[in-house]
Amino acid sequence: MQTPFAKSVPATFPQPHVVGKPTLRHNRLMLVMALIVGLAVFQLADTSHAAMERVPVALTGPGCDTHENELSRALLALQGVNAAHFHRVPDHVLVDITVGIIVPEELVRHLNTAATSWQCRAEIMQSCITADPPPPTRIHTP
Repeated sequence: MQTPFAKSVPATFPQPHVVGKPTLRHNRLMLVMALIVGLAVFQLADTSHAAMERVPVALTGPGCDTHENELSRALLALQGVNAAHFHRVPDHVLVDITVGIIVPEELVRHLNTAATSWQCRAEIMQSCITADPPPPTRIHTP
């Protein structure tokens, strides 16, 4: 025999907490914690990616190619320099830096100081985007 009270209680009414059975409040807390951890991981990955920059440095002079090891040690000794790639572009070094720790001008200044006795000169390579446009040419037609 059913009591009138049992008929009036809806089926979706929250059940009392039973030991070993997670509650709705517990499930929400776990979901919020998982979202916070996930967002923190993605934020860290995005921050580290945005902080890197590759600086192309042109090397000119007779002593540059014979002192590559010394130039590499001078670069890697600087805080904020992550890598130096000498053989990807002829007569250039591509330097990976961490933005905010070192600026390209400081990098070149340090290289030029280290290489003065070798007659090697370093300067930031101007790309086709940042270089001055070529002078206008006149086309002579008869």
